[in-house]
Amino acid sequence: MNNLSPFSADFHCTPVSSAEVIPVRHAVLRQGKPVATCYFQGDDESTTQHWGAWENGLLIGVASVYALPRPDAPSDRESQLRGMAILPEHQGKSIGKWLLTALESAQKAAGVARIWCNARTAAVPFYERLGYVCEGNEFEIPEVGPHWRMVKTL
Repeated sequence: MNNLSPFSADFHCTPVSSAEVIPVRHAVLRQGKPVATCYFQGDDESTTQHWGAWENGLLIGVASVYALPRPDAPSDRESQLRGMAILPEHQGKSIGKWLLTALESAQKAAGVARIWCNARTAAVPFYERLGYVCEGNEFEIPEVGPHWRMVKTL
């Protein structure tokens, strides 16, 4: 076990490639849909970062962050979190918390002031526990479901 997490010494969070996030996104966020739906606009931009949570050499969670401000509150110091996904058999073990902590630390070090996301309604309590707050009203993303915009100041 290391000092930073309650996991084995073989648990760590690191930057990953855009190709590495696709299988986890598909298994969690787009199950039953074509793999093509797992590719997001901006995935291959030089300003986009993809992060992965690894345990015993297996990629078990992913998240991506894009240099994009909120559409109605533009700021060059904001990033959008997208594609947060933890494999089902690893959910509920604080992996998402550790993954976001690593990602947020890197964003803060790069000068980002705020991170925002469109969180699935079912995930709102998870993000609230990590300091994100809802902004506006619940809205529907077609073929995905109800969401809330959430924001965290770093």
